[in-house]
Order: sequence, then C-alpha cells, then structure tokens
Amino acid sequence: MPAIILASRNDPAASNIAERLITNFGFTFETNYGEDELYRKDGLTLLKTNRNILNLRGFDSELKVDTVVCVSRHSSESGKPTLTAHVPGNLGSEAPMGGEARRLALADPYRLRSAIISLQEATEKLDLKDYSVSLEATHHGPTELTVPVLFIEVGSTRKQWGDTRAGEAAASAAMRAAMERSVGKSAVGFGGGHYAPKHTRYVLEEGFAVGHIIPEHFFEDYEPTIVDSAFRKTVGECRTALIDWKGLKSEHRRILLSRLGLIGVEIIKS
Repeated sequence: MPAIILASRNDPAASNIAERLITNFGFTFETNYGEDELYRKDGLTLLKTNRNILNLRGFDSELKVDTVVCVSRHSSESGKPTLTAHVPGNLGSEAPMGGEARRLALADPYRLRSAIISLQEATEKLDLKDYSVSLEATHHGPTELTVPVLFIEVGSTRKQWGDTRAGEAAASAAMRAAMERSVGKSAVGFGGGHYAPKHTRYVLEEGFAVGHIIPEHFFEDYEPTIVDSAFRKTVGECRTALIDWKGLKSEHRRILLSRLGLIGVEIIKS
C-alpha cells in the first residue's frame, strides 16, 4: 500500500509545503475527495484537507494507506527558524492537542530517519544555514491510526512558515519519508527536553533510527506502561533504548533503568 502526505488547508506552513510538492515535485490534481483535494505523483498521494489532522481516526483504512506523513507548522516562543520531525503521541494524563491521553501513535523510525537526513541535506542545498534541524520528543495527536504516522514541520513563526526554501526542504523530506525507509539501528529515545539534539546527532552521525522520544518531563507524571508502549508501538523489532544520560535527573534515570531492566532491552548512553 502507498504512503499519503497530509497538508491542512488551515495551516500556512502546510499550504506552503503542499505548493512546493505540486510545483517542484510534480504532484498533479486528480479528484476532489469529499471536501479535500487529492493529488498524485508516482504512486504517492497528497491530500490537501480541512480535516483536523491531530484527531484523525479510521483514516488509514478509509484510504488504504500504509504510512501517514503530515506536513505542518511548528511554533515556539523562541521564534528560531527550525526544521523538525517527530512521531505523535500523548505521554501524559491529558491530551490537549488531539488524540487520546497516555496513547502513542505507531512509529516507523526508518522513515523518520529518512526525513531528518533529508532536512539536514536541504540546509546546505537550499542555503538554509540559519535553520536548525532536530528531532522532537513525542507529542500531540493523532494516536488512533493503525499505521505509522510522522510529522515534518517548519518553524517557528509566520515568516518561516511562508519561506519557500523551507517549504521545499520539508516537501523533499516528506517525499523521502514516504518513499524510503532508511537503514539504521532502531531505538527508542529517552531524556532531554522537547528538542532532542543528542538523538538527532545519533541519527545523522551514528546510524541510529530513533522513533519515539520520551523526554525528562515525562518522569514528573510517570506511567511505566508508556515506556513499554514506546517499544511495542515501533514497527519492527525495537529492543534498544538510547538515553540522553545527562538529560535525565539521577532519580529519573533509576526509575527508567529499573523499567528497562524488567522488559529486557539494550541500553546505550549518549
């Protein structure tokens, strides 16, 4: 089954990225799909949609796809130019941004690796040296699809959301993620903040493929089954934990190591 790229019409960055997919990568309009617009390119589908992407349910079976790649804006108080990618999921007891609480989406770390490598390459190819490239910790919805989901985002202000070069970088990464599953050592990441520079470096330089990333703040509202779920909700056989050692408080490291020992996974300190 093919992958699908989703772009919300209500998101200025997604609209920018979708236009780059049409203009630069040759997606052509095929049909209206309800209130959505469906485009095709070499077996791939682009859907410009009014749906609430953060709360998708049943969408995978409806369109018979095997991967959902969402292109989106990224917002931050710093306003720094960023190109990011991450897997969705809600680690805590609340779900203010879609999906269900304490639920993780299915992660494909190999497609996520393809995306982050493509974003890094684009910073040089498209002269985007003022943009940082980073994986983000697992956050927000959707959580209820039965196929892998990943987000590729441009941030962090309206200026960057409309930057055509950044849109092209994200479009290229969406194409790569939809078409290619990079080879790498599959791992679940732990520690650090919302951005994950150490895990990003291990993906770009050390041959790792990281899917879910569980940051330090998760341990303030700790639920052990989420640790188990992060491995279970990773496609393939993921049995490695990549830990940002200094990015966890000592008491949180003890909690994590105890749980990882119970489920019997390899531990790598970064």
